[in-house]
Amino acid sequence: MTVRLPRLMPDDMTAEQHEIYEKFSGGERAGARSAFSLVHPEGGLIGPPSAWLLSPPLARVFEQAGAAMRFQLSLPPRSIEIALLLHAFGRSCAFEIYAHRKAGRAAGLTEAEIDGLASRRPPAFEDDAERVVFDTTLALLDRKALSAAEFDSAEAVLGARALFELVSLIGYYDMVATQLTVFEIDPPQD
Repeated sequence: MTVRLPRLMPDDMTAEQHEIYEKFSGGERAGARSAFSLVHPEGGLIGPPSAWLLSPPLARVFEQAGAAMRFQLSLPPRSIEIALLLHAFGRSCAFEIYAHRKAGRAAGLTEAEIDGLASRRPPAFEDDAERVVFDTTLALLDRKALSAAEFDSAEAVLGARALFELVSLIGYYDMVATQLTVFEIDPPQD
């Protein structure tokens, strides 16, 4: 079997690709707030940005959107990771599962709660917002929409901004999971 996307080493990158590489090898993504690295220990990128290097103009947009999704949402980190783990398990996306298991633990989810999300078992919710994130994410995964009652309930608990952010988060990670799947980008072997 051939590798669909060989890892590109920094010395082999164009100036545009190296600019993208720098975004992932430094800054917030390499700092204490990041639960996982997207830089391979032997050089080059892993995960979604390894594919994004194919198109630096798109990589710039995806990097900015990804940074906003990871570091700038109004949703609490635990809620974000509940949604992303449900998504990762629902899409059977190995890299997302790898990365967000780490991020979930960093956000305060226990290993038992993370394992429960794999079978859609709700964790011990810390508040109503987490319950709504769980229910809304499942509705989005299953039906790609919310009924009027689901929308009203989610907006009442989360507010319009956080609900929009949750819907955007799921849509963004749907795109990422598709890229990871098509290019067969697996997690590193720990």
